[in-house]
Amino acid sequence: MSDVLDEKTLAAWRGLLFAHAKVIRRLEADMHEQHDLPITWFDVLSRLNQSPDGRLRMHELEEVLVFTRSGVTRLADRLEAAGLVRRERSPEDRRGVYLALTAAGGAKIAEVWPDHVASIQRHFGQYLDARDAESLRTAAGKILKDD
Repeated sequence: MSDVLDEKTLAAWRGLLFAHAKVIRRLEADMHEQHDLPITWFDVLSRLNQSPDGRLRMHELEEVLVFTRSGVTRLADRLEAAGLVRRERSPEDRRGVYLALTAAGGAKIAEVWPDHVASIQRHFGQYLDARDAESLRTAAGKILKDD
């Protein structure tokens, strides 16, 4: 593997980085305007919603978050205070703590999801044809597979 970065790869990297930042800012603005919900909260709630039993260990949650890895404990505190999640002690390991989605958290995901999907389409999907989407999916898959 070469340590030299060619101009096309560098341009692709910059394009991805700047496009990501632009789309995230717009998704965040839509989420705040439509639901008064920080996108970091939505990230946690959606990850819990997609997990088995609607819960993850705190360290597992840190590994899969898109928007924040630092301050997960403080973020969990705020979500818990809002009634959207609860902490559960692990029955296998008394030191282990799960963060679990509450019924209110599940309802919030159901409420927000359709608007979030529309926002993704408006700020991202509309710019891609099927070939573009497949190319991005393939490239992202290669990068993610390297973990």
